[in-house]
Amino acid sequence: MDRMSITDQNLVIMHLNNIPKTPLFETYHQYVIPALTKNPMVEFRTYVQSFHTKHVCFDRLIVGGQLSVFPKSKIKENHGREALFYNWRSKIIKYNGFNLNFVPQKHHIIITNKSISEWAHPGSKRHRAIVNLEEVEKFIKLTYPTISVEVIEWHTIPFNKQIEKLLNTPILITPCGGVSLIIPMLPNGAQAIVMDYYVTKTTHGYLKGETGSMESALLNHITHVRKQYYQIYGKQNYEFDYSGATDTREASSIIVNMTRLQLLIDKALEEMEP
Repeated sequence: MDRMSITDQNLVIMHLNNIPKTPLFETYHQYVIPALTKNPMVEFRTYVQSFHTKHVCFDRLIVGGQLSVFPKSKIKENHGREALFYNWRSKIIKYNGFNLNFVPQKHHIIITNKSISEWAHPGSKRHRAIVNLEEVEKFIKLTYPTISVEVIEWHTIPFNKQIEKLLNTPILITPCGGVSLIIPMLPNGAQAIVMDYYVTKTTHGYLKGETGSMESALLNHITHVRKQYYQIYGKQNYEFDYSGATDTREASSIIVNMTRLQLLIDKALEEMEP
């Protein structure tokens, strides 16, 4: 709708299937949908049947188009969407009561602690996390004593508070996976250090033995944030999340090397200097 300049606060968003009663969808209803329309999202079948007529006519009916952003065959569709992604971010930030143009005046580093995942294998000790998280936190605090550092489990914080924290964060260090998709909420000029994964199965355009950037198909089009991908070169850089796992994309976490991490942080700080 943004692309066609026909946004309307009276629009009704219809979900083709049943609306899941999950915490994720509840968050979506509370913090995202109201940024787009004053009407709640409805189920298509229930909404149409509520008119009690054989046919329902609409003044304007828009059917969703290409929304998939990650498969290699669809990546080209993201080109030119930068303004749309930024407008989406801006509407959500503004609706939740924050200044979308806010820029922090002091350095702050947040490290994501991915302590839970709906996609974790049964019995898995973690899922696409940072293995040596405590070591990373300690190293950053010792190396950059004048910069405040936080380790955050995002799922424990309401979405509007997540936005507030992210807007005050010039540097975010995060594993790959869905948790990295909070990056659009960072302020203009922020830096995100995102963990890659080691490729053991050729897929998503990456060959076996390469370092893969999981969300780069989308994140590379979030232009107000600079991304640095922490590359993974071999077995010394990752640990499987459970015994018997073979696919590093789906079941491995990253062992961060402090020397390499410092190079990325130093680069981020250098690029943010006036």
